[in-house]
Amino acid sequence: MSNFALQDPLIVPPSNIIPDLPVGAVVAPTEATVTVADSQPNFRHPPPADDEDDDMPDLSNPDRNESDSEDEDDDDEAMVNDEATGQPATRRSARIAAGINPPERMTLATKVREDKNEGTVNAVKAELSQLFTELEALTPVKEVPKGAEILNGILIVVEKFLANGEHDKWKERLVADGRQDRALYPNKSSPTLSIHSLFTVLAFYAGLTGYLMSKVDIKGAFVQTPMTGPEIYLRLNKKIACHVVGLYPEYASFLQPDGSLLTQMLKAMYGCVQASSLWFALLMKLLLSKGYVGSEVDPCVLRRASGGQIFCILIHVDDLLIFASEAETERIRNFCTVAFTTITMLIANSLSYLCMQLLWKDGTFTLDMDFYVEQVLKDWMHVANRSGPGLRDTFKIDEASKLLLEKPRQLFHSTVARLLYLAKRVRTDTITVVSFLCTRVTKVTEEDQAKLERLLGFLKRTKTQKLYTGAMRNNQHKAWIDAAFALHFDSKSHTGVLFVIGGVVIYISSRKQKCIAKSPTEAELVGLTDNIGLVELFHKFIRFYLGHQYQ
Repeated sequence: MSNFALQDPLIVPPSNIIPDLPVGAVVAPTEATVTVADSQPNFRHPPPADDEDDDMPDLSNPDRNESDSEDEDDDDEAMVNDEATGQPATRRSARIAAGINPPERMTLATKVREDKNEGTVNAVKAELSQLFTELEALTPVKEVPKGAEILNGILIVVEKFLANGEHDKWKERLVADGRQDRALYPNKSSPTLSIHSLFTVLAFYAGLTGYLMSKVDIKGAFVQTPMTGPEIYLRLNKKIACHVVGLYPEYASFLQPDGSLLTQMLKAMYGCVQASSLWFALLMKLLLSKGYVGSEVDPCVLRRASGGQIFCILIHVDDLLIFASEAETERIRNFCTVAFTTITMLIANSLSYLCMQLLWKDGTFTLDMDFYVEQVLKDWMHVANRSGPGLRDTFKIDEASKLLLEKPRQLFHSTVARLLYLAKRVRTDTITVVSFLCTRVTKVTEEDQAKLERLLGFLKRTKTQKLYTGAMRNNQHKAWIDAAFALHFDSKSHTGVLFVIGGVVIYISSRKQKCIAKSPTEAELVGLTDNIGLVELFHKFIRFYLGHQYQ
């Protein structure tokens, strides 16, 4: 098979097979009225290849940075003893140990604020009141038992934005610095919603009636989870302690000689490595007790069938996206309020979720990330508009091109990571070029910079482009897997994957292969064997979701 063009990230099947490919069309903005089991194979842990090749691409997590292992930063971790404090050795990267500062990072959904205003002051008071009074997550102590674990507290205030760029709220978090206790808790991970699970669910409900779309945010989710295991203590520095004593003068007697405040953790504080696992277990226990069943393929997707309808809850940490009837939506609101006291439920046809604005209208979901794109382009407004994301020579590398200095390289790295997040969601038309740039982040040249600027110029020209997800016409699912032979400078090939359910594109992937193929046929076989497990998981997921309706 011939290599696919860069303007077309994948070999797309003929239009008579998929007449309404719902990827990337330009529309004018529409104003919407808003009203109030680890052992099982799944999207996060697909079944291993027969030869148990450790270099098999991570098919389960398409949202992770796809740069190859040999192209990652060579930041071998080093054990560093803190002689000043006498603390045990902590694990640091070689870069930090050498005194090189990491690149500045900023989440586009939030912005860290250090200025003092009414919003930040009220946010700090609300957080401390929640921890010490409402949820009783912390209690002051004068001393701790010998050998007990003590973590340092960090106070962070952020301004949160919706996916459309509107101010959402001021949010403060008192977090524990749990980096030093990672080795103590082997079961510290919890799943998050796979983006292709979300697209599958959206396609299922797009053409249905009788359902409401709602979003639930649980206040202080982690902090509502009781701690388990040995007692853990949190040290609040002098500055944070002053805020606490300002609210609770009776705690002044607990202050240490250096002005800090020692507290015992009664609930799972943000920053504790086991907190996410404890929270997910607590939430799952509640939902399972209410008749919902979790998917083995993606544990963050739960369904409940009743009266010929299928209700769905999608979990991303403490944000729940719900599709249910009016009665079921009210039922969910009631049992969540009883269990967690304070929740925020928004029922609407337009919601902000995972940095995307979801608009459900006329049997179609319209997804946009316009605000996200604007934030990515802030540092690159000088680039010229471009008609396409890349050229046919994008994969060619000029070894004579000059390397960038460290600061421009960090900006390149950060921008590519943001573009990967975007490409995996709304802008799949850029994914091939982005996947190549991911392999260049540790050795960026002026040539790579030019390629990135061309891609950004294309985004600048098409920044209001939307993604449409229509309704499934049937339960049939198909996969197209192809490979471009020896496309990369090191003679490795490149795989493209397209997965369609009922005529709706659910999953697109474009990535460098991990091994060198000897022929175009072998490259295609490598692409097939690497991705056939994901096809099986999609089949299993659809069978779970549709239940007896599956044909």
